[in-house]
Amino acid sequence: MFYIVEPGDSLYNIAMQFHTTVRHLKDLNPQISNPNRIYVGERIEVGKQWVLNPWRGNEWQIGMEEYQRGMAEYRRGRAEYHRGRAKASRHRGR
Repeated sequence: MFYIVEPGDSLYNIAMQFHTTVRHLKDLNPQISNPNRIYVGERIEVGKQWVLNPWRGNEWQIGMEEYQRGMAEYRRGRAEYHRGRAKASRHRGR
């Protein structure tokens, strides 16, 4: 699968869009000597779209799910903390 570079694109953004890494894109595209310099209209091979990460399979997805669970737990904890603070301030008469 190929991608045509558009204005404002970077190799990093393209890698994130296709769930891969900059290193993987560089390996697929030996014509890119400097990953910080890609040109509008340039044709870049991105591999198969279903490839999440050629080295780690779906670990990034598992990590993202774990991160989201952690954030939900954090938000619940913060809400409980604020409820406790509000209850304590009412109890003290403030």
